[in-house]
Amino acid sequence: MLHLVDSAASPTVPRTDEETHRLALVKRYEILDTPPEAAFDRITALAADLFKAPISIISFLDRDRLWFKSHHGLDMAEVRWGAGTDVSTMETMIRGAFGLGFFVSVPLTTDEGDDLGALCVIDHRPRQVDAQQLRQLRTLAALVTDRLELRLTTRRAAARAEILVGEIDHRAMNSLQLIASLLNLQSRVVQVPETSQQLTIAANRVLAVARVHRNFSIDETVERVPVLAYLVRLCGDLSDSLAVDIHVEGTEASVPAKQMLTIGLIVNELATNAKKHGAGPIKVTFRSGAAGHELCVLDEGEGLPEGFTADQHKGSGLGIKVVTALVSQLEGRLSAGPNPAGRGACFTVTFPGEATEADTPARDIKVKTRSAVPLE
Repeated sequence: MLHLVDSAASPTVPRTDEETHRLALVKRYEILDTPPEAAFDRITALAADLFKAPISIISFLDRDRLWFKSHHGLDMAEVRWGAGTDVSTMETMIRGAFGLGFFVSVPLTTDEGDDLGALCVIDHRPRQVDAQQLRQLRTLAALVTDRLELRLTTRRAAARAEILVGEIDHRAMNSLQLIASLLNLQSRVVQVPETSQQLTIAANRVLAVARVHRNFSIDETVERVPVLAYLVRLCGDLSDSLAVDIHVEGTEASVPAKQMLTIGLIVNELATNAKKHGAGPIKVTFRSGAAGHELCVLDEGEGLPEGFTADQHKGSGLGIKVVTALVSQLEGRLSAGPNPAGRGACFTVTFPGEATEADTPARDIKVKTRSAVPLE
């Protein structure tokens, strides 16, 4: 730790047990090698002004270096030494680095009484320190530790919130699965076949929401998320549920996180429809370009009825109406036509989006989700 010293003093090398405790403490606060922060820089600037000195630093003693979180008036961000360096050698190194004539520091003491580091003021000219200046420097050091404690408290609160959100998500999915089970039970006791079928369809849609929600597990602070990686996970679940191979291919791109659940529900509905009316494997493709994003679901079935258009709901089933409503949330367009590869149908959703440099892949990605074997 660094102690309050005059111009002839220097940091001391801690004993092994103290060093172990100190390193664990600094690691807990996750401060080492973090980028500069204005709040700490303002404190070192004020400390330097208080003493009318050119240099002020907020320092933390690591295993083999003195690292500076803030270094006002100093270009270097740390001072290093070898393992086993003794006090006199360390003092020589620090004096050589700073050309010390004046060095005063106060410890950064936590609420539990542990010293994390020090707030230091340095000058090339020797001088005296009065009691008022020391009190003011200790006050500034306390502001540093207050800031560190706030960072730690915020991080712990975020971790607790993440656990709570995960628990809520888990309970929500369990509730959705329970509702689906109740609907399925009700469908078995209903005497009217059409009503029983509609209850089964409703149960499957509730399970779809649970499935999409389960695969949508991201940090809420993330603004954009990769689409293709999400579709591979989702279609892996879908292929097991529908007992059909689903090929996912395309180029990776990111979309706003708020769009992801909508995209998942669209794929679920169209893939379920493809299984019901199509034949053979289902293909899901996603591509992105300057004009926006394109999502396609293709089957190898009988194809679409003559005169079928996705934008005309008369005579269309509830599934198409659901998909159309979801597409409108993306401010997109739904179209339908024959499968370009041959037999079957192709449903295409286009919606606006901006491709970024990070979205440009080295090559297309192809995955067969049921067996998780990359396609040649």
